[in-house]
Amino acid sequence: MVSPFSVISSFFLLFLLLAPSRPALGQQWSGGGVLESANSLGLGGSSLDLYEAEDMLARFGGSELRTPVGQPWSLYLPVFADAASPCGLALAAMAAALESNASLGVLQMVDSWGKLPDGFLYGNPHFVGVGVYGECVRAQSPDFGLKGKFCTVVLKDNTTIAQSQREDEARPLLIQGFANTYVGLSSRYSTCIPDACTERDLMTSVSKAVDGIKEVSVMCQTLDETPQFTGADIAVISFLSIMLALMVIGTVIDVFCRFAKRSASATGARFLLPFSVYTNLEKMFLITTEPRPGIITCLTGMRVLSMGWVILGHQYLFDILISYNYSHIGKWTSGLFFQIIFNATVSTDSFLFLSGLLVSYGVLKEIKRTGKLNIIMYIVHRLIRLTPPIAVVTLFLATVARFIPSGPLAPSVNTLYKSCSDNWWMDVLYVNNFLAFNATTNTLTDCLGQCWYTAVDTQLYLVAPFVLLPLAFYPSKGKILLFLVTLVSFIIPAAVTYAYDLPPGSIWGGDDNVDNTGYERKVYYTPWCRMSAYIVGIWTGYIIFNQGSKKLVLSPVQVLTGWTVAVFSALAVLLGAWSYNHIGTTYYYDPITQVLYGGLHRGVWCLALAWVVVACHFGYGGAVNTFLSHPSWQPLSRLTYCMYLVALPIQIILIFNTKDLLYFTHVNKIIQTCGTVFLSIILAVLLSLTAEVPILGLEKIIFKRPGRGNDNPKTTTPTEKQGQDNLAFSGEMDEKGDLAKKEEVRQNGDLESSQTPYSEKEQTTEL
Repeated sequence: MVSPFSVISSFFLLFLLLAPSRPALGQQWSGGGVLESANSLGLGGSSLDLYEAEDMLARFGGSELRTPVGQPWSLYLPVFADAASPCGLALAAMAAALESNASLGVLQMVDSWGKLPDGFLYGNPHFVGVGVYGECVRAQSPDFGLKGKFCTVVLKDNTTIAQSQREDEARPLLIQGFANTYVGLSSRYSTCIPDACTERDLMTSVSKAVDGIKEVSVMCQTLDETPQFTGADIAVISFLSIMLALMVIGTVIDVFCRFAKRSASATGARFLLPFSVYTNLEKMFLITTEPRPGIITCLTGMRVLSMGWVILGHQYLFDILISYNYSHIGKWTSGLFFQIIFNATVSTDSFLFLSGLLVSYGVLKEIKRTGKLNIIMYIVHRLIRLTPPIAVVTLFLATVARFIPSGPLAPSVNTLYKSCSDNWWMDVLYVNNFLAFNATTNTLTDCLGQCWYTAVDTQLYLVAPFVLLPLAFYPSKGKILLFLVTLVSFIIPAAVTYAYDLPPGSIWGGDDNVDNTGYERKVYYTPWCRMSAYIVGIWTGYIIFNQGSKKLVLSPVQVLTGWTVAVFSALAVLLGAWSYNHIGTTYYYDPITQVLYGGLHRGVWCLALAWVVVACHFGYGGAVNTFLSHPSWQPLSRLTYCMYLVALPIQIILIFNTKDLLYFTHVNKIIQTCGTVFLSIILAVLLSLTAEVPILGLEKIIFKRPGRGNDNPKTTTPTEKQGQDNLAFSGEMDEKGDLAKKEEVRQNGDLESSQTPYSEKEQTTEL
């Protein structure tokens, strides 16, 4: 009677040996080499006998399976290891276990190997066999002393071998045939080996199997692998532990003072109150429904929706390479309305617009109130408020974050770890948009790739006073200067795009002649090509400031015209490049499109937003204003800056933690985006409580900022929920320096938005 183990073993071998007989990626080959390999093992003939196959499987550690080079087992097991080495002994034990049908664990190891999936030609050519990580690392045979070690093998074309030689040489025979095809980028598969074997053992075996045609790298994982902590890891863990202790102590003092009705303002304990989780969470999620003079309420909804758009766009972008139906993604993304995803890059222009608006509005109000602008505090204030959260995230990614992922893609986290370890300073110093781009690999090498945006925004923030000061002290001349700067801001990106023959925008399609990376480097990451959005924001802030509390009178025709032009302008930006902007396109952009769309589309998008803000603020927004200004946006709007910092790392780490390929559909992407948003909110709260809110509170105590007079009158209503008067949320501001604070929402003297330093301006991210 044939045992189940025998049938399973034979089935595996029969399937794996016969799999290469089908064409792979359009290559015309018959797979006859597989039969030749079988003949060399004594299994020749027109068919394979299951019992003979089982016998061969039981003898796979023998010398006859070490030749010829390229036979299947050498791609999955380190069969070239020294027979007397720990790995060789483990292979012999594995063979004995299979021969005696005595171990389910060994069969599980073989079962977990990555093999060609169904529909391989329809799927992803770069992931040939993902394997089953959980089955491998949990497979064990105590009687034979075996445990599974999950290994990912990456094969890249050997660039030292001419393509003609690669095509003419005998291809190595993989249990599935992907090594017999020319892969331009790389291909990978997974296997499961005994834990006594090393990465070098397997790499040596695979290198001999592919006979130099491919460059081989191997990365392995085990279930009980002990993390190797470095000094930096221990330092970060210690720092986070200290912050946690301060948060606990601050919360205890805050609760004691609250219920004992005592004040800690005159004692050293006041320096611990900003760490109170109790009060900080209360203020973070406070919703204010009362009208607030001078507050542009529609910006809260606009900011949250833009943040969601950014996360959705990233979700579509970063999952593509691990999609099961990778080869057919073009069909999923070629529709007209998918341009909303392809053109999600303008969401960063929305944030630049908000930034310019609030800098302009805040600085002009400050100069009107005090008659001056303290440049030093203007700069220092921003750095104090933005840098700590960035520093904490980069430190985390440069140290302990690498221990989080597991699975076939987990080794890729080492790339992120190295970038963060080497180049964290680029993000902290806001110079990554100039220094982080690697021209050789066409990639960003900084830690937080999205922080190119904070760099651009900070650089524009630093030069904004050169426009705002003339506008405040010499309005007529200032408006002429602002008009000239506006004109230049539209001309520069058009000229750069034309001079370097770049795409008119962030185009996903095109052939090799379309310089998409050149566009990113010369246009997308440069402040002089992105400043049109910022300048439109400055104009909008100036208009709102200049109008003040006076009613803006518009006729129905003007309102209808404004909304019509704004809507069609926005649609033109989103849908106008459809013929060029989809995967696999062969269209070439003409010079007129190149110059006009390339130079105008970001500024035009922000002009449409400017109308929305002005119309909503002065009572012509209707249902749009009701939606964007709804109080329910307020908690999330305070978290968008920290969400911007953590969302992208979450998406990357989730990809590294993926155990299998994902199927690309719009429904799946929406579901994944919802999960990312949920996790981002949780981590954003933790980041804010650790590195944002306490810094704000300490800053207020140290700088002892006086109140702002009548700019933001305090309001108190008997029915409103009043929060604790924690110094971390006091509504007092330094008349010299708190110019970056754009929307100050007061509730019984507390600053509603103080949890986020640039409450409207700095809730930023990029795509």
